[in-house]
Amino acid sequence: MSQSRTQWPKGSRAAVSLTYDDGIPNHPQFVAPPLEAHGLRGTFYAPLKSDLMQNPLAWRAMAARGHELGNHSVFHPCWSVQGKYDSWLPDDFNLVHYDEERWLDEINTANQALALVDGRSERTFGNTCFDNYLGPEDEPVCLEPLIAQAFVAARGEDTGRPVDLVKINFNNLGTIWGDRRAFGDFTGELQGLLDSGGWVIYTFHGVGEEAHQHHINAGEHQRLLEFLRDSAKQIWTAPVIDVVTWLKKK
Repeated sequence: MSQSRTQWPKGSRAAVSLTYDDGIPNHPQFVAPPLEAHGLRGTFYAPLKSDLMQNPLAWRAMAARGHELGNHSVFHPCWSVQGKYDSWLPDDFNLVHYDEERWLDEINTANQALALVDGRSERTFGNTCFDNYLGPEDEPVCLEPLIAQAFVAARGEDTGRPVDLVKINFNNLGTIWGDRRAFGDFTGELQGLLDSGGWVIYTFHGVGEEAHQHHINAGEHQRLLEFLRDSAKQIWTAPVIDVVTWLKKK
């Protein structure tokens, strides 16, 4: 499937997915409403140990309005090899110490809990810390075969480029970091996306500096939403699971 021949819904020339990580109160309160005001919907990757389980009714209502609730694990474990995340990651949740069974047990638990919130049986996964491996550094286990057992797709690693639609890997789609960027940083990427007919997945955490240590300025985020709203005839902005479902039907 070449990017230039990809046919998007309603004659759109490209696709964009806006994803938001870590299940913070900022998401249902200050992120979802502006998205909806601009006719857009996003994907929210929330671990169970987050605002998702503290205020499930708010997240259920958000899902009912068309946003995707994606799996971001139970405890947000990451693969901290060579001490990469030692400054903040509890050792119990270092994926270095996980095996396949433990990872799948936690992932399936999260899927079951998310189904109680939004009623959906199919889901995508937002790799925690963008990591794609577990186990010891000298014997790493790739998550992709495990992801295939539990999900229709995974956002995957931080590749810094659009999804490869020629050799698409639904178990590791690839994403571009969106935090701490200005609106002007996105415009060139989006024009290139229109030229190629591709799909880009952006990853954010908080919107506004008080929301999360990783965040995008609220004004810059607003400008991006306005651009996507005004470009709706050319760019299909949709949750990850909607784009995956579309591509799998092609």
